[in-house]
Amino acid sequence: MNQNILLSHLLDKYEKSKHLTQPGSSTRRVMLRIEKQEFPEYDYEDAQIRDEWNKVVKDLEARGFIFAQWVNRRPVLSHVVLNLEKLSECYRMTGRIHPRELASAVVEMVTSRLSHITTKWIQMWRDDICKQAKESLRVPSYCKSDLNPLEDLLSAFAVYDSLHGESITMRAFSNRCYQNTKIFEQKVRDRFLRIAVEYSDELKEACEQSQMGDREKLAYLGIYARPELYELCGNCVIRTEKGSISVSAATPYGLALPSSGIDSIQTFDMSEIQRIIFIENKTNYDEFILSELKSGELVVFHGGYLSPKKRKFFEKIAESIQGQMQVMFWADIDLGGFRMFENLQKIFPTLTPMRMSQEDVEIHHVTGLKRTEGYLNEVQAALDGRKYPVFYEAMKKILEYGVTIEQEVFLVE
Repeated sequence: MNQNILLSHLLDKYEKSKHLTQPGSSTRRVMLRIEKQEFPEYDYEDAQIRDEWNKVVKDLEARGFIFAQWVNRRPVLSHVVLNLEKLSECYRMTGRIHPRELASAVVEMVTSRLSHITTKWIQMWRDDICKQAKESLRVPSYCKSDLNPLEDLLSAFAVYDSLHGESITMRAFSNRCYQNTKIFEQKVRDRFLRIAVEYSDELKEACEQSQMGDREKLAYLGIYARPELYELCGNCVIRTEKGSISVSAATPYGLALPSSGIDSIQTFDMSEIQRIIFIENKTNYDEFILSELKSGELVVFHGGYLSPKKRKFFEKIAESIQGQMQVMFWADIDLGGFRMFENLQKIFPTLTPMRMSQEDVEIHHVTGLKRTEGYLNEVQAALDGRKYPVFYEAMKKILEYGVTIEQEVFLVE
């Protein structure tokens, strides 16, 4: 055991040196210096510990694995040098895999499992991992001692890609990957999500728009711990494969539809609707349908991000619109609200903002949310880059007062 500890310290130093990445380019020795505490287990002030380690050092030196130097012929170690000609035997003895072999194995696993995937963010991760392994022999930390975590991750990526955007419950997804309904949540989910957030621009943007927990992030990707609920209120009828659902019958509180039932919706009968209003904040949605909803309006709770199922729900609403209809969106007057507006506008091209104007910033700036210089610099960059053109004047007011406006301030009017 002690021999493995000492050799592992030396191999750690070797793997950080040019001897690994640029063989033959360095004349420096791979060593552990006692005075630099590079061999922390060696306590020369404790005679018993010192002598035990001295015995280990002398044995390894006799077998040609290391070279040792002592302090002025005293039984105190000065430093230990790795014999690079015995590298292969050192790796075998410690049960470690040489980084070059490990990098090659990782590249082979990743490319063979993910060669035909079409999901962009997984492709980007795959290419990065392979590039790092080939060019610098770097592999993820979870691969270094055991390749099974990588194999589990690759299984999740392969199955996710095969869904082609369709939604699935987390346990069903886990069962497809591992023939076990809990493995994904217990062993793979956190790593899967960290990679998705890093490489998926859409998910990263959604996280910036609102505080998302792990379940919300998975739902955005189409993996559900439980079905989402989509709320709406107004005088419309939902036509499904099994019959019709009158939303107006639930007035004044509206209905909540489970995401698992969205595929069965055929169309919305909106013959009595002249305006659709999407409201991002739940409290504002609840208050609006109770106190402001008018005949001819359909109000839909938007929430902070569009998961695949929610996007499909909104697309079904858009497909049911006949002729010209006013479609509006109300959210916080900030960068997150502006991003959500543009995302929703891709589904409803005629979308217009509601209560998100420069006048609204002017009226409510006293109770606005004070923003940092860094945030205001982002607003300025968006303005200079001609992003969110609908909100140019509102952004100028945000910069003037240094605040953004949250929806809740409208509730105290």
